[in-house]
Amino acid sequence: MLVSGAEYIIDFLREKGVRTVFGYPGSPVLDIYEQFYRCRDDIAAPRHILMRHEQGACHAACGYARATGRPGVCIATSGPGATNLVTAIADAYLDSVPLLVITGQVGVMSIGRDAFQEADIMGITIPVTKHNYLVKRADALRSTLEEAWRIASSGRPGPVLVDISRDVFAAQLDDSVPCGSALPRVRENPLTLGSCIDDIRSALERCYRPVILAGGGTVSAGAGGLLSRFAEKYDIPVATTLMGMGIKLNSGARMLGLTGMYGTPAANAAMEQADLVLAAGCRFSDRTVSDFERFSHTKMLIHADIDSAEISKNVTADIAAVCSAHELFSCLLDGEMKLRREDISLWNAQLDGIFRREKTPPPTPSDRLSCREILRQVDICEHELRDAIYVTDVGNHQMTAARELEPIFERGFITSGGLGVMGFGLPAAIGASLSLSAADAAGIDTISEYSPLRARQIVLICGDGGFQMTMQELAPLARLRSALPVKVFLMDNNALGMIRTMQRARYEGHLMASELENPDFGAIAGAYGIKSVRLDINSRPTLAADIRAVLESRENIIVHCVKTSPASGTVL
Repeated sequence: MLVSGAEYIIDFLREKGVRTVFGYPGSPVLDIYEQFYRCRDDIAAPRHILMRHEQGACHAACGYARATGRPGVCIATSGPGATNLVTAIADAYLDSVPLLVITGQVGVMSIGRDAFQEADIMGITIPVTKHNYLVKRADALRSTLEEAWRIASSGRPGPVLVDISRDVFAAQLDDSVPCGSALPRVRENPLTLGSCIDDIRSALERCYRPVILAGGGTVSAGAGGLLSRFAEKYDIPVATTLMGMGIKLNSGARMLGLTGMYGTPAANAAMEQADLVLAAGCRFSDRTVSDFERFSHTKMLIHADIDSAEISKNVTADIAAVCSAHELFSCLLDGEMKLRREDISLWNAQLDGIFRREKTPPPTPSDRLSCREILRQVDICEHELRDAIYVTDVGNHQMTAARELEPIFERGFITSGGLGVMGFGLPAAIGASLSLSAADAAGIDTISEYSPLRARQIVLICGDGGFQMTMQELAPLARLRSALPVKVFLMDNNALGMIRTMQRARYEGHLMASELENPDFGAIAGAYGIKSVRLDINSRPTLAADIRAVLESRENIIVHCVKTSPASGTVL
């Protein structure tokens, strides 16, 4: 049957089970928007969410994908619409998030002629996409979309961009003819798990102080349950990277928390003193390891990652396997190992002592309501309610959240790790809320105890700097009725807190371009029709009750957390 390119795109998304698409229209993509209009009453067709900026649309698609692992989809027009996506695409690329990004392009005869709103988005995004395409013929559309979807969601996930000439949207194609899509060439893998599993088992049986380092690949592979069973079975402690914060371990497993530059004392002590590190699905960024050379020389490293390019890229692996974290822990659980139980027990006792000291509540500042104080109350309440996915923006609050918040569900901690994009939080929270809504979860049969589909709200932690970069996305948040409610804990310290901290530490306290003169965030929330609550030093006597009331509500709320001692110069 003959259909237009735009019709086929909608049919393709419907076939892939895509329920929500984020975007912003423009002239070259209006044929797609006409199709959204025509199928607006079809409950099986994807719905379109109008964000207020293309970057917000792509971040929302990213939040959508991070919450469940299903690819997120966003649409933008040519030229500035496409270039506005680049930051969010780069974020998804560094954090291995599956995205299908569809952009419009000028007409075929205008390509390369500096036409109005023309930009070589394919060339621009080559470094930050897993793959990308320029489609100039209608008969290439079907195979291109199939390949793009497969590449985005297979192996190490990532963003794939499909740039489509406006001619193709209107052109006719026969959707009954087999499209002949073929997978791109795949290199032979010499580092299979089967070739080294005996060496891995032998190394584990010889070590005295092992630690498991779980990265974002453990979350992507859905390996949290297997990791829990393995760690619990052999009593091996677990540390995570920032992207690995989304795993959920059983209560019997020893979770030390975040490691690296902003990590917990227990996790960092484990990484420093271990004689063996079993790393799964991590890329050893500079935020995880400060001295690559020293790390490689002071301990045995077993590195398993689905992407062969990450093996020994930053730190040298003694034993390497190109495989998913799911495959690794499944294989290690198949059989028995004789580890040094007494030595590992002494190792755990040492780490437990550090962990207990770390959990001792710090002195409460008398002149301000700190971010740590607020987030501890949030986490206490949420572990009673057990209904939230945590999302963060980027800054000091992000690192405090990573130390203080314990995810309740798999994929329960969503943040911008590799690129560290300020402004990520609000649109990503919107995407996550839609991904986990009843409409988008329909058709998913199995919902385990720690499945994110059990979540009933999104808790967003953000700073006043990052919030103001994308706060226009309060507009779609206010209009969404079927999404999960979003609770925004906005840390207002009238500053770019992390920048100010660095300036004080490195530049003799010279504060330049790090102080903010903030608007009335409560009034802004009201202008969008969103409820707001203010917390400050005067709220301390009722803080626990106030936070619980916010979290028990079923509506969107902005919690404006205000520092009340401007003269002190302290940071929330």
